Amino acid sequence: MTNGMSQDIEHAVHRLVSERRRLTFTVLSHAFPQCRWQTLFQVLHLLQAKDLVILAPLLWDYEIRVREHIVGAEGRIR
Repeated sequence: MTNGMSQDIEHAVHRLVSERRRLTFTVLSHAFPQCRWQTLFQVLHLLQAKDLVILAPLLWDYEIRVREHIVGAEGRIR
């Protein structure tokens, strides 16, 4: 997978999670049938490292939530 393609998938995954607010990995994998699970987990790892999503384990799946950024009184994002 090329770097440009990886960035396209990253943006598309982030857009979907931002729109839905929360979804399972199963739903995400059905939304991107052209992607291998490994690719989706790599993208989620990048988005989590950028503090854009939260990946939480469920009993048989993972929940993906958009990271809510809160602006504090000092104007910084937390």
